[in-house]
Amino acid sequence: MGSALVVVGAGVIGCSVAAAASDLFDKVVLLDARPDTGMAASWAAIGGITPQSDDFCRGPLRQFAEASRQMYPQWLAELEAGSGISVPFLDSGLLQVALDPAEQRRVQDQLVPQWVEQGFRVEQLDPGGMAGTEPLLSPAVLSAVRLPSEGALEPRVLMSALRTVVRRNPRIEVRAGARVRALVPRGQGVEVRLEDGGLVRGDRCVVAAGAWSPELVPTRPGGQFPVRGQAAELVVPGSTGYPLRHHVYCKVAVDDTTVSSYAVPRHDGRVVVGVTYDQGRWDEEPEDGANERLLAALRLVFPASRDWRLTGSWAGIRPGTADGYPLVGHSDAEGRVVMATGHFGVGITLAPITAALVRSVLAGTELTAGQAEALRVMDPRRFL
Repeated sequence: MGSALVVVGAGVIGCSVAAAASDLFDKVVLLDARPDTGMAASWAAIGGITPQSDDFCRGPLRQFAEASRQMYPQWLAELEAGSGISVPFLDSGLLQVALDPAEQRRVQDQLVPQWVEQGFRVEQLDPGGMAGTEPLLSPAVLSAVRLPSEGALEPRVLMSALRTVVRRNPRIEVRAGARVRALVPRGQGVEVRLEDGGLVRGDRCVVAAGAWSPELVPTRPGGQFPVRGQAAELVVPGSTGYPLRHHVYCKVAVDDTTVSSYAVPRHDGRVVVGVTYDQGRWDEEPEDGANERLLAALRLVFPASRDWRLTGSWAGIRPGTADGYPLVGHSDAEGRVVMATGHFGVGITLAPITAALVRSVLAGTELTAGQAEALRVMDPRRFL
């Protein structure tokens, strides 16, 4: 019998790991509880590639996140070659804008110095030139900085490409609708027991089940938790390309509530806006109240959005962790189980480098200093 790898969770992380590690094993079994791959957090994601603006990235994993961003052009080219699906990539950068003096001070006095100190490029936009940079921005915007290293894509298109790549790979068997009940070490490998009574055996197992990962590898109370996020999609009348030149982030006040307004344009005239952060919630039904706040915030940043047509809204569950860092690495002393989860809102950002790192762990290859430091910070055993 040949060697086998079992990957639990077929979102962007699980599919990326399965594809990257398939040459190390005779067989890879990719399991997901949903009816198809990528239908949980990856399906609900907005799609920002944010190695600079995300809070997670202003810490010890800053270089890890930036390296993942640098991998994106080649990674997408490889996915297109393997799937025949092109994933449009917006590489013009993110605009972080401020609509009130307090937010302007927060950006200028707190965020910009941190970014500069860590070596990120930051471009201050002239107030008089903001309309030329992003024509639909509200004239009430007080300041804007551009983070040119950040990008954006549509996660559902990315997942279509990944889904095709793994299904075309003769070494990978994809089993959707396969809910895992338990992982049981057995001999030199792992038994993956399914709720329907089925059993999958592997020499190694990667747990990439997002917010549901603690059901399989329990962590201490409070170590991992769900964070619900809601988003909505609109169509910009008459637009056949990117309706915005950048993806745009702003904290704004709506009815005495601070809303994180994040607008990400699509290549065909759509705009997706989010997002909420509802810690501890598992429900995935969108709420009218949250939608209204997201759309009200969008109108403050882009007044023209009053005329954009709402086409839908949704919610998904992010995998949060107590310290904000993912769980990547061995969870057992024998090295049979590897975790690749807890990415919160940067799963899309970190997918290519997480897959490469997990492949190195599975292969037992010598790690670079950067890889070793990233594994130290993300060691799952800190919560076990």
